[in-house]
Amino acid sequence: MQEPEQRQQFGQQWQQPGEYNAEYPGSSASEQQQEYIEVVAGDDSQQQQKIYPQQGSSARGKALGIIAIILSSLGFFISVAGIVISALVLKFAHGQEERLTGGVAGLVGSIVVMLVCIAIFVTAVVVLALRGRRRRRWTGTRI
Repeated sequence: MQEPEQRQQFGQQWQQPGEYNAEYPGSSASEQQQEYIEVVAGDDSQQQQKIYPQQGSSARGKALGIIAIILSSLGFFISVAGIVISALVLKFAHGQEERLTGGVAGLVGSIVVMLVCIAIFVTAVVVLALRGRRRRRWTGTRI
């Protein structure tokens, strides 16, 4: 039976803030609310560190995506050159076992490198597009 009485007393203390504030002379509810806002708002420099820590990582991610696109494009063209060179080696092999083996190995290697470069390129483009789309959705910008 004592628990409900204690709960009522506890509830009355928090339901009547004027009585609670009366214990502290010179402090009104608006002053306490203002102190709370100042504590929550804090320093501008601290706020920027807490609110915007991902801007640096976002720029870094965008730069990595662009670098991946550039390097995969370069790798693609080098693999095309490898395919052409392998075709020339196979054309002028004239039945020599070593040249045939080298031409086939070069051709297979160039095709594998080309497929990897295409996969990296497509992945980087899709990731950059989705990041831009997500950012536009957050800011409310429409295309």
